[in-house]
Amino acid sequence: MKKSIGNKLITALLIASLTASLTACNKEDTPSTDTQETLSQENEPTDVPESTSPFAEYIEGEEVVDLNGYQFKVVDFHTDRWAPEEIKSPMDELVVSITDDVEKTFNCDIVFENVSPEVVFETAQPEIMAGGKYADLIGTTMWAFGRLLGGNLLTDLKTIDTIDLTQPYFNQNVSDTATFGNKTYAFGAPFGSHMGNYWLVFYNSRIWNELGYEDPNELVRSGKWTWDKFVEYAKGALRDNDGDGLISTEADRWGVSSPAGDLIPSMFFSMGGKYYQENEEGKVRLACLDPASAEKINFMYKFFQKDNVLFKNENIGYLEMFAGGNSLFMLYGNDTNDITKNMEDDFGILPTPKWNEAQEDYISAVDHNAPIFAVTNTNTNTYEAGIIISALARRYQAVEAQKMQDYVDTFWRFDQDEEMMSDYIVGHGAYDVINIIKNANSNFDTPASALFGGCYNNSYSDIVSTIASMEDALNILLDEFFANLSKE
Repeated sequence: MKKSIGNKLITALLIASLTASLTACNKEDTPSTDTQETLSQENEPTDVPESTSPFAEYIEGEEVVDLNGYQFKVVDFHTDRWAPEEIKSPMDELVVSITDDVEKTFNCDIVFENVSPEVVFETAQPEIMAGGKYADLIGTTMWAFGRLLGGNLLTDLKTIDTIDLTQPYFNQNVSDTATFGNKTYAFGAPFGSHMGNYWLVFYNSRIWNELGYEDPNELVRSGKWTWDKFVEYAKGALRDNDGDGLISTEADRWGVSSPAGDLIPSMFFSMGGKYYQENEEGKVRLACLDPASAEKINFMYKFFQKDNVLFKNENIGYLEMFAGGNSLFMLYGNDTNDITKNMEDDFGILPTPKWNEAQEDYISAVDHNAPIFAVTNTNTNTYEAGIIISALARRYQAVEAQKMQDYVDTFWRFDQDEEMMSDYIVGHGAYDVINIIKNANSNFDTPASALFGGCYNNSYSDIVSTIASMEDALNILLDEFFANLSKE
């Protein structure tokens, strides 16, 4: 059953889109009469006072401070999430209303500058090294963040009293991953939602039902949705359509289609694997050399080199393969795509499988393009910056809620998809130190490169030994990097 967000704008949109989505998306699992009555009652327009904002529920009890016209500057690669150039949707209206409200409530001026991840370090470093603030808030990608960190351009967020990163509207996984020693250098927030960056499993429900597999959602709920089960079902879906006795061409039906380069870390992270982790002494070290990691890596090698369930085509055609009904599964990011959105067969979503049933939670990798935020260490206005960042984060929870509703209304096919996302994917993201330091020194990415070379290219079968051979050299580089980072 669909969630009601509880404001005039979204309620009206929900009613209009509900009818369209039920027709266009071929929804299954038709509700019972009682459920239909409940659904109808939930979607009845409600009398909402004109003064009630769509984010009012998130700012109850907010302490308001007069910032005396302070100009707050955001540098980000995606300014549409702050100030859309054109108002094309209710989402754009909501974003603009949030900025306007923070400016009026706290007597401040919020300005934006678009700077791509590729050049943010080059533009920021000269000004910061000269003592300039550069920006109150920098938004970039996880993969680009490392150069800012390695350049000693960022402040310890724990020193900003007006930001409390333990609040539920901040992404705890991001701030935990970006904490080294006792200092935190980055955070995630709803104004840079990761909802579209989670990797998950899309499944073709027609093929699933044709093969007589058990209820996919119940598999997840029972904790039995594992990589072994995934491979078993993928093998069962294989079909030689061209009659050559092999599963080898686009004409055949495959078990899995996916961009293989990104699939490799997604698999590893979903199994609880990590490339780097702080040890008991607080030193960042390789974390993929133990027997448990070796078992997971060997499973992945077998998946790519022996199981023959994955359609490999140099990262081309995987969307078309799935959308055309020629693969049971597609592992991909949760960003909407017209190819899959408009596919004829119905599809559902599931979290990325667990390593085994003993694994406590489902873990869905977060794409390395996910946004990450930081504050420069030359900012002398962290008091004001913290207040505005926190005020924006509280209000942008309404944007996250609307994003979820947009998925429900325009993309997903089954009612259970929202449950899968809300209960098993959101908040269960995999974040690894490698993604936020790899561009500070290209050597930091060598464990991931070794895993890719072994699994995808079959460069060597003993991947763990190959990674282990790098350990001493990497430890020296890691110690140097973090020693430099700890300098005042």
